[in-house]
Amino acid sequence: MTRPPVPPRLDELLTRAARDHPDRPALAADGRTLTYAELEGTVRRLADALTAAGVRPGDRVGIHVPKSVEAVLAVHAVLRSGAVAAPLDVAVPPERTARMVRNAGITFLIAPSARAAATQLVKECVDDSPAALRLLGSGLGILPVDCPAAPLGHLPGAGYVLFTSGSTGWPKGVLLSHENVLHFVRWAVGQFGVTSSDRIGSQSSLTFDLSTFDIFGSALSGACLVLLPDELKGFPRDVVGWLRSERISVFYAVPTLYRSMLRQGGASGAELPELRIIAFAGEPFPVGDLKRYTEVFEKAEFYNLYGPTETNVCTFEHVSRRWDHRDGLSIGRAIDGVRVELVDDSHRVTRDEGEIAVVGPTVFLGYLVDGEPRALTTRVSPDDGGGPAYLTGDLGHYGEDGKIYLRGRRDHQVKRRGYRIDLLDIESVVQEFPAVRTCAAVWRPRGPGEGSILLYAVADGTTEAGLREAVSTALPRHMMPDDIHLVDRLALTDRGKIDREALASAAPTQERDHGRRR
Repeated sequence: MTRPPVPPRLDELLTRAARDHPDRPALAADGRTLTYAELEGTVRRLADALTAAGVRPGDRVGIHVPKSVEAVLAVHAVLRSGAVAAPLDVAVPPERTARMVRNAGITFLIAPSARAAATQLVKECVDDSPAALRLLGSGLGILPVDCPAAPLGHLPGAGYVLFTSGSTGWPKGVLLSHENVLHFVRWAVGQFGVTSSDRIGSQSSLTFDLSTFDIFGSALSGACLVLLPDELKGFPRDVVGWLRSERISVFYAVPTLYRSMLRQGGASGAELPELRIIAFAGEPFPVGDLKRYTEVFEKAEFYNLYGPTETNVCTFEHVSRRWDHRDGLSIGRAIDGVRVELVDDSHRVTRDEGEIAVVGPTVFLGYLVDGEPRALTTRVSPDDGGGPAYLTGDLGHYGEDGKIYLRGRRDHQVKRRGYRIDLLDIESVVQEFPAVRTCAAVWRPRGPGEGSILLYAVADGTTEAGLREAVSTALPRHMMPDDIHLVDRLALTDRGKIDREALASAAPTQERDHGRRR
């Protein structure tokens, strides 16, 4: 059976789903469930209210709402109004959010109507002027922001802004088109075989690119989107219980969460019989834990998805039942319609180890700097006219199977005593120790060209001295960490990834318990 063509805009996915599946559940959270007809009707009314409040096509609208039914409504409504949706993390300090707003050229902020104080504080940090919240309905309101940015009328395909860490320490606005997101979503729904009978579990923050599959993959397929309560994320057994009670069949998350579900949450195929797609991205999945996952979920399909925010997913590996974890885990090959190459320092295509470069319809429009988009200009050679390339900063090599295997990042490589060391290589060895639940190797600079390697580990039944002895037998001397610390937990960013910056800067008295950095 041939699938009908995908609409050219993200907001049209919901319109078609409401026409084809009006009475099917579309969105579930906090004990509430909306059908597709109800979701479409509410979004249409909100979009009309946005237009009445002065939102124009091409305006950038910040969605400063905790992940909830209301936040998903806001995303759909902003897109329906013709504006550009920019989800913002409500836990980020207002001064930092204000800088993101200014840099991305956001001219309106959507807030929860009952709890708008935090959003009003962000606005005051941007333009130093208070303003009354204009109610939109459905528990939402809007604030205008005096930010000198013209609508992106010259980029009619612009639809989404996500923020990613920058080398300056400040997040950069990544401007995505409707087609950037749609190309990935179209591929993922087809590859996973998602249908209207599926229930997609959504654990990712709306500021993280994993959430685009959740929101728009469900709308494209007519599946039900089920939001994981944020308060459960730190409790693996509760996450497993939620997956079971909500009958989740498709789940896309970071490996850190999957590992905790396996080690502390009792996750298994018997416990979660309806979970048929286990997809992961965002960081490497230790091969030992992944192998155990494939053994306890005998009927599920596993997908390793790779790609930075600037390209969304650009390669994938469907983990075979015959996969031997001793061979390592590849990031596979490019998804349909996307070109992925390894390039040398001159950006020429190479068959040797090189930096991963991406060309094609998932590559973003450009960074937003001082409210204006800065388009990509780099091209790979030989250039076949495929458009500008995004250089990911990730290093890779081709295996004998023709697939790409990661070799770490340029910024995770350090030079110590004349040796070039990849910190992720240290982690991959240590994570295979049975006692180690998770770990992170970080570089703490001491001066120009000088520094030390620190290893933080969460482990059971061992001491720092015992772990040091084990590490010394598994690593060459030049790769040995200078200091090893056992901690109760590792610092995580709001996206659930290990916060290496916080670990590298942690004072010795704080090293026993690292929390979440916002």
